[in-house]
Amino acid sequence: MLLSIGLPVVMIVSAFAVWRMPKKPRPGEPGAPGTWKDDSLDDWRRERDAAAELERADRVANPGLHDGAEREGEGKERHQRIGG
Repeated sequence: MLLSIGLPVVMIVSAFAVWRMPKKPRPGEPGAPGTWKDDSLDDWRRERDAAAELERADRVANPGLHDGAEREGEGKERHQRIGG
């Protein structure tokens, strides 16, 4: 009898409590104040993007040099898979 009456009542009360909980961000959620953000690679990303932009500009300025030929130091490597 306790389970047939008590359990539904407890479920209704807990559902109401969850519904009434404030919607404030918890620590660890994105956007919460005081959340740690990893910015250790920001400088590297900026340098990489700048180098890529310079390479794009060079390709646009000199289309004959970059017509799909291999770059220096890049050779074809063969990979053989052994086993099943």
